[in-house]
Amino acid sequence: MLIDKYLGEIIEHVVYKYHYNVDLEDEYESLLRYIYRRLVKAWFKGRGVSLKEFEAALQNARKKRRQLEILLSYLVSRYAARNGPIYMPRGGDWYDEKY
Repeated sequence: MLIDKYLGEIIEHVVYKYHYNVDLEDEYESLLRYIYRRLVKAWFKGRGVSLKEFEAALQNARKKRRQLEILLSYLVSRYAARNGPIYMPRGGDWYDEKY
């Protein structure tokens, strides 16, 4: 799948960095399908898109890594919200360090 090829590393980075409630072993394919649908809706106004067009859009998006990471973080958070709490603080997190 094109999303895995171009965005797989970034998606995994986002899930681990922000501790999203997504089990990548079990839900990875479902997450990729969700991201695909949302990107087609956002970038192509929901119209049918060829694989070549979509691949070109992904290549272009990778050039803007920070913006892409923010977009993917939003999409993963929306996906994770369906599974319950997005982030569960653990001992030693920022709260303990700050106070």
